[in-house]
Amino acid sequence: MDKKQVALSRGEKILLVLYELANKSRKSIRYEDIVVRAFETYPDDFHLKGYPQFPESGDLVHKPLYDYKKKGLVLAGKKMFALTEKGLVAVERLKGAISGHSIANTERMSRDIEKEVARISRTPGFELFVNGENESIVDTDFYDYIGVTVRTSRNDFIGRLNTVSDVVKDTYFNKSDVYKELAKYHAFMTDRFKGIIDYRKDH
Repeated sequence: MDKKQVALSRGEKILLVLYELANKSRKSIRYEDIVVRAFETYPDDFHLKGYPQFPESGDLVHKPLYDYKKKGLVLAGKKMFALTEKGLVAVERLKGAISGHSIANTERMSRDIEKEVARISRTPGFELFVNGENESIVDTDFYDYIGVTVRTSRNDFIGRLNTVSDVVKDTYFNKSDVYKELAKYHAFMTDRFKGIIDYRKDH
């Protein structure tokens, strides 16, 4: 049986690369080694634009590492990077969440789309849907899919619904299974919970 696909952001893939290069420890790794391994592991996500045979060593790798430094997940100095204890815990939690899944190719999508797809693909409702357990999906799964709660204001609800709808449109032609399932999931959720959508748009 084929593994179900899960989407990860480029930043999450960088964390996994650093984790593996450091042999699951807090060992410091050279920036150049991270760039090369990221390209070798996820070539569609980390190649130089217009030159798929070469790695990209700029913002695709650099920015996520420094974003994680700000969050306390990574230590950085003299172009050497290491996971903190907090970072190790975060990666191990991530690995647990994606265990038994294959990782989808993001095909150089924008960072906001990557994060949204990664979030949705790990929600319980999406997992139920891809496993054919549609009848087990309830309204809390719908709110989870949109990224809101029952207490979210009308305008914020509409904004989040539009954001998710735009993500589905922007990923529609991606050939990876996770994006195909996302389009089906969106159609299912917006039809099944149309009553909630109509009510929240009016109140």
